[in-house]
Amino acid sequence: MINHIANICKIPSISVEQLDNNLPFGSNANDALDFALNLAKSFNFETYKDSKNRYGFAQIGQGKKILGILVHLDVVPAGDEKQWKTSAFVPVIADDRIIARGSLDDKGPAIINMYAMKYILDNNLISNDWTIRIIFGISEETTMKSMKYYLEDFGHPDVSYTPDGEWPLIFAEKLIYQANFIFNKIDNFVINGGSVANQIPDKVTFSINDEVQTIYGISGHGSTPNKGENAIIKSINEILKNKGHFINFDLFKFIHNNFKNNDFSMPSVFKNFEDFSGKLTANIGIIKTNRNSHVITTDFRVPVSKSINDVSKAIQEYLTSNFNNVKFEVSGTKNAMFMPVDSKLVKLLIDTYNEGMKTNEIPIAIGGGTYARIVKNCVAFGSTKYMHVMHGPNEFFLFDEIKKSLEIYINTLIRIQEEL
Repeated sequence: MINHIANICKIPSISVEQLDNNLPFGSNANDALDFALNLAKSFNFETYKDSKNRYGFAQIGQGKKILGILVHLDVVPAGDEKQWKTSAFVPVIADDRIIARGSLDDKGPAIINMYAMKYILDNNLISNDWTIRIIFGISEETTMKSMKYYLEDFGHPDVSYTPDGEWPLIFAEKLIYQANFIFNKIDNFVINGGSVANQIPDKVTFSINDEVQTIYGISGHGSTPNKGENAIIKSINEILKNKGHFINFDLFKFIHNNFKNNDFSMPSVFKNFEDFSGKLTANIGIIKTNRNSHVITTDFRVPVSKSINDVSKAIQEYLTSNFNNVKFEVSGTKNAMFMPVDSKLVKLLIDTYNEGMKTNEIPIAIGGGTYARIVKNCVAFGSTKYMHVMHGPNEFFLFDEIKKSLEIYINTLIRIQEEL
């Protein structure tokens, strides 16, 4: 199982959207999909690949009810390769863990669940009423269009989980709201860094009067911006130390005022944006210099009780009062997700986890985004307690967690068939 995780993690399957192409999410994402489907065939699963190469799935059983396991095989970029022990796509099998991009998010959990299905098949534990189907998406880190195509073609499974979150179980996911803030260009100043909005940027290059400097940070998941070191914010602060007058430029004032003291909730903009799912968090994922502007792309994780309109209104009011020359545009949103903790699915899954781990934990809410927000009757279930390392350097999956996860998923597949 570890070797299969390592081999699929060698594929740099960063999703590249090219929808007019016969490989709509890029050749590397397609290679990862083919790897998973070929492994499934070797396990004697029935497999299906979309004729347009947009998604695939593998299944066991012939029942009318569909138990869906929703996984993704695309990954975020490596970030600053210097911070990796080898290379992001050269897996390291160490004493207690596997280190590779995608090992935890989400290739490792995908392989574990295939092995759980194999156990069910090999031991004749599949009910006549059920089909267990693992569905492979290849654009989860970007638009989720891959999984949306599956849903258009096959509809929603009767019940699902996605092993793409954090133990014990996630019953609520914050609204995701991404926006570009556009600032007037500063003469003789160029700054660029970051590659995706939902990742803490770990490298920024800037020049003032053609004098070039590079600042490094520590990458991580954009939903937990306090767990890394944002190279964009670090660069702005570093420049202000040496050139204090730059605070008069909107770009510097906006970032400095809103992200000082390691506070990522932007309280001056978002007043009372907090509920049972936590506070709003903001991650500046990308900064780039265009001919006439500087643009920052910010990823907001918004409490479940707030709406897209609430966020837009708060931003617009803040800019109107404080930054008249700054424009903003929404670049993407993903709806929040919430499932009552007393629902049958949540109770079954949390009980299975607690029995397997000999604990008494309760469901949690997160800022991360999973397929549970687009699929009916679905929650994120596992596979780690270390979710914050998912988008960072030296992403890892502990062997102990892998073994325990396998047992929990086997028991989960048995109990869902018996009880739901």
